[in-house]
Amino acid sequence: MLFAVFGFILSLALALANGEPLKYSSDHFEAWMDNHGKDYNDDKSEYEQRFQNFLMNSKVVENHNQAYEKGYTSYAMSLMKSPFADLTDAEFEASHLMAWQNCSATTHPSSGPMTSDIELPKHVDWRTKGIITPIKNQKMCGSCWTFSTSGCLEAHTCLNNPDLDCTTWTGLAEQQLLDCAGDFDNHGCNGGLPSHAFEYIKYAGGMDSEQEYPYLAKENDSCQLSPLGFAAEVAQIYNITSGDEDDLTTAIAAAGPVSVAYQVSPDFRFYSHGVYDSFNATTNHTMCKSDAMSVNHAVVAVGYGETEAAKDKSSVPYYIIRNSWSTSWGMEGYFWIKRGENLCGISDCASYPIVPRASKNQDGVLDVQTSRLRKKA
Repeated sequence: MLFAVFGFILSLALALANGEPLKYSSDHFEAWMDNHGKDYNDDKSEYEQRFQNFLMNSKVVENHNQAYEKGYTSYAMSLMKSPFADLTDAEFEASHLMAWQNCSATTHPSSGPMTSDIELPKHVDWRTKGIITPIKNQKMCGSCWTFSTSGCLEAHTCLNNPDLDCTTWTGLAEQQLLDCAGDFDNHGCNGGLPSHAFEYIKYAGGMDSEQEYPYLAKENDSCQLSPLGFAAEVAQIYNITSGDEDDLTTAIAAAGPVSVAYQVSPDFRFYSHGVYDSFNATTNHTMCKSDAMSVNHAVVAVGYGETEAAKDKSSVPYYIIRNSWSTSWGMEGYFWIKRGENLCGISDCASYPIVPRASKNQDGVLDVQTSRLRKKA
């Protein structure tokens, strides 16, 4: 209660200093802490700093949403929904984003651009096909590349094995990639690339399940593979032609979900809904870069679509993206990002695994054609 009173005084002082009405108070901060499992009430200095960050971030959100209401940007922000409202930009980048990754060495297509002789559907959403596992949370580790890898491989494994209940499956072991994939130019909590991770999985023979190799949000000192065998396998890797969104869109429609790496700017952590366009309300410019040299986040493209046109607005094409920041962020863990402009380099570092085909074994149980995969009970 004492900190709440202090918080009210601090928020009032900041509002008076800026000459603006009070929009967020300590009550909002207390509610935000309750919603996101945070508690700073035992440390006055920590409470003060986090609450001040909360208020400063509220200004970013308010400015952006004013621009959104005027039609200058196609996505809205939320302070209360974001799990990162108490962080500075630097803290967010250090705890949840990778160091910049250079994927230029792996941007060459595996076998030329994917082509389609038929007209692609206007809307694709693999979530409706029962092959997408539940949203996960990478926590305070720059391990997004492992979740992009696992999420994409889970989807292709599920697509290939209809006997799996993928809507409840806990999925594959991101921790294995953190601990074991370093020789393939991956760097644990400091970053990596899904294309490199797929190469590791192919070389290693497969990927453990999350159940057998639980996620810790930190690196172990050694690789600790389960003796029970692997839960999924990679036969080949398809790299999307760098910057070719037609190739990316065709792959999503024809092959399935695709791992993508791109550049995130700090304001992205407040995304709430709409089509992300990286608009900065202060500069009126796009914040992120679009090149293969500076990606810092990896996710999974699970579909694409287009918004409906309105009287004063044209339709906006987008990708449907699965993130790894829990279901409390964005649209229950997902977001839309603008399609057709290679925004933030979304098509510069894209790839997906080709998995072995499943078949019935002598007992009539569907299994992948390899002796190294986990045997069915």
